[in-house]
Amino acid sequence: MSRKTPISELMTTHVHKLEVGAKLSEVRRMLTEQRVHHVPIVDKGVLVGMVSSRDLVGILRRAKTGPGESVDQTLDRSGAVAKVMSSDLVTVRSDESVEQAIERIADGSVHSVLVLDAGRRLVGIVTDTDLLDYLCE
Repeated sequence: MSRKTPISELMTTHVHKLEVGAKLSEVRRMLTEQRVHHVPIVDKGVLVGMVSSRDLVGILRRAKTGPGESVDQTLDRSGAVAKVMSSDLVTVRSDESVEQAIERIADGSVHSVLVLDAGRRLVGIVTDTDLLDYLCE
């Protein structure tokens, strides 16, 4: 267990993500069906943002639902993914070390880091739980 180990050896490579043109209802479905808290948003594979379950709760809290309108219809009427997503993301490059991921996550403001290749394409994710498991080996 070396902190100099490349993060690419620890990351999960199957990341649930959506394209920037997706509807907010698609984000909601992914959040609930995959039981994740955040959905990375990509544009042709390049990471451009993230939408969280908290973002959707905020939209629904402020939204005025029309008569007979479903949650998905309300979300889709409320705006585009590009307007809702956060673009201030915590990332590491796939060639960086476990130690660098720990540094980015240690202050507790985020629970995961997104792993990017040299072209800013999303290639993985590492959670605080992944790091804890690794450090306890």
